[in-house]
Amino acid sequence: MSAEVRRPVDRWLVFFALALLALGMVAIYSASAIKASQNHSAATAFLVKQLVGGFIGVLVMLGFSQLDLTTLQDDPRPLYVAYGVLTALLLAVLILGPRINGAHRWIRLGPVSVQPSEFLKPLSVLIAAAWMVRYREAWKDHRTALPKLLGLGGILLVPLALVLREPDFGTTFLIVFVTLMLTYLGGAPKWVFAIAIPVLGALGAAFVVLSPYRLARVASFLNPEADPLGKGHQALQSLVAVGSGGLLGVGLGDGRQKLFYLPEAHTDFIYAVVGEEAGLIGTVVLLSLFSAVLWRGYRITQRASGGYLKLCAMGFVLLLVVQAFMNMSVVLSLAPNKGIPLPFISYGPNSLIASMACLGFLLSISKDTA
Repeated sequence: MSAEVRRPVDRWLVFFALALLALGMVAIYSASAIKASQNHSAATAFLVKQLVGGFIGVLVMLGFSQLDLTTLQDDPRPLYVAYGVLTALLLAVLILGPRINGAHRWIRLGPVSVQPSEFLKPLSVLIAAAWMVRYREAWKDHRTALPKLLGLGGILLVPLALVLREPDFGTTFLIVFVTLMLTYLGGAPKWVFAIAIPVLGALGAAFVVLSPYRLARVASFLNPEADPLGKGHQALQSLVAVGSGGLLGVGLGDGRQKLFYLPEAHTDFIYAVVGEEAGLIGTVVLLSLFSAVLWRGYRITQRASGGYLKLCAMGFVLLLVVQAFMNMSVVLSLAPNKGIPLPFISYGPNSLIASMACLGFLLSISKDTA
């Protein structure tokens, strides 16, 4: 695609995303300083690592914003190379990765820790979108539609099984949900979903029932007061943090729940720290910024030319926004804990880089003209 027919990037999307990134750095420093000091590190230890991740993420965003994604539609081989590398890394995580908080999710590559499941998220969007467009003629006939959809499911099954084995049910759920949305928007027959949704729901329920720790999470979600010092502790302390913030919050840095009352205060439950220190206004600001990302992403989707770019844009938007709403729902005890971070806000360099990659792809698509 020639440069003459491409618009500038969506500057509003850049503004909203960078605002989230800046607020995330502030929240991470406030939520992690005491934990870093306890580990005999500088109070800024987590912040510095996140800043490094943010710097790399910005470079990734800028690089991906210059890509022409239609080349992947015409030649998807780079996607399958990336698929093979990530699948190998996911397998290596289970074999060589350290067990942290009961899960194998990271692997050391030299001086850095890599979480391959985070990078599977954007890759799954690119693969699903390419598959739906490549076989668009198959969706018109049920005799060809089902085998092609099973083929897509088979491609994603191996890495998703490895992610689920880590275990990381939240990431698995997110990727499956977004993939289903892309297959729906890509024109798959409606009857497929009448079969797929109950089957996936039954499998999800089986994974919960057959796993003691997942079943305990659901039980603690339904009745956290039954075990306030055990399984229900995190949910209750999260609600205490949000509730004690009131309208304006107790002040930046003055929150108490991060003082080892609320587990994972700087990662999965950082939204609760924001609620305590910045109050209802702070939480609404974050919610509004994610809603703004959804708005700009939907606008990019509507203006993109071609089915592939439209599907990619919607997939990247859903990855960012659905994950954000999932995290917020957990913090507010509206959903069971899934161990999933808040994009741009939670501590986690890998998560931040993956989110910036999604943003870069969206910015690339925003330059396309319909």
